[in-house]
Amino acid sequence: MISNLQIMIGIGGVSLAVITTLMCFRLPRRAHFAVKAAALALLLACYVAFVPLERMGVFIHLPMVGIIFLYVGLCYQVTAAEALFIGIGGYTIEHIGSLVDSILTLLDPERFAHFGEDITTGVWGYVLIVVSYALTYTVAWFVLIRRMRGLSLLKNATGPIVALSAVMLVVNQIWGLTFELYGADFAGSLLCFLEYVWNLICCVFCLCIQFGIFRISQTEQELEVARKLIAQKEQQYHMSKETMDAIRRKSHNLKYELSALSAGQGQQEHIDEAMALVDSFDANIQTGSDTLDVIFTEKNLYCRQFQISFVCMIDGGRLDFMEATDQYVLFGDMIDNAVNAVRQLEDPARRSIYLNVHAEKGFLLIRMENPFDGELRFKNGLPLTTSGDEENHGFGMTSIRLIVEKYGGSVNTRAENHVFYLNILFPLE
Repeated sequence: MISNLQIMIGIGGVSLAVITTLMCFRLPRRAHFAVKAAALALLLACYVAFVPLERMGVFIHLPMVGIIFLYVGLCYQVTAAEALFIGIGGYTIEHIGSLVDSILTLLDPERFAHFGEDITTGVWGYVLIVVSYALTYTVAWFVLIRRMRGLSLLKNATGPIVALSAVMLVVNQIWGLTFELYGADFAGSLLCFLEYVWNLICCVFCLCIQFGIFRISQTEQELEVARKLIAQKEQQYHMSKETMDAIRRKSHNLKYELSALSAGQGQQEHIDEAMALVDSFDANIQTGSDTLDVIFTEKNLYCRQFQISFVCMIDGGRLDFMEATDQYVLFGDMIDNAVNAVRQLEDPARRSIYLNVHAEKGFLLIRMENPFDGELRFKNGLPLTTSGDEENHGFGMTSIRLIVEKYGGSVNTRAENHVFYLNILFPLE
């Protein structure tokens, strides 16, 4: 017969899996996600069904936490530190839900107590714990989890995370130890109520510290993005200088051709050359957005110097929800990454960049594709730099993702048959 303890631990395991999945909702999944998740769910079910839970004492929750860590690490594309961050955060939020239930139970133990051995008793207790989890998770979603959108997980704060996890594992076991020391009579006492409240405060405090670390990491990352973008201005300066030098050379050649025409020397030949020079100046692109017109015209001039075909179909008016500076950085990085890739192609016929921006079914779709040589490696859904200098290059894709997720969008990249595809999706209200 299924005991109340098994039901309680089962509910706790399911609720822990739910909140952890919510925290991972933006993360890319690993291969065979469904199979791995099902196997871990079966492992959790076996723990609840076959392990003598009453003998586990204060360690009764530790196997569930271990399974959750495995779930995050095996099913999502995260590092060990990131899995620890998510697992500890999820466990803390789940434990807060359990504490809320315990505190409310003490207000009316006759109705809500569910510590007995008979499954037919304490139905209201099961209802209360489900409601407690639902309310706790709703608050956690709007206050904490939803703010994770557009942020990457921790990279360098492994020390604080490990320390925080140790604190949480100790604090969250103290309440079970008190029952072991003082017996069942402690469950309904004033000291028990105060212990629950104290434990709740500690959990909230630790959760705030954990997400405080997260916000610090976000700020540091944004500063790093800004530093990288500033460092790239020097490269953009040289690109612009090369463009102006090319314009001066062509202006000089155009004057020569016009002088030759005025002297009546080989008129048709000089007319053709003059028209070719004039055509080279006609790089102006109209997109419906002043910001994009500036970006694309400048990039198009640069592309023509290196025999790069730049084809764009842009509905710039649909980007009015985005700040001009974000548009400049987003599309500037996109085009610069593509230009850097196609410039290395030996065959001029392959040097092409295609960009399309249009609205479809309530979404704004941005698609860019360009050929490349060599092999691309991906990490967390983004291509790694091919320059060999990950410290000072390859940061453009990170800034692209930050800007896209700032407006609730998503980024998808892939490479097929030596063609790189970048797809961005924004929901339109």
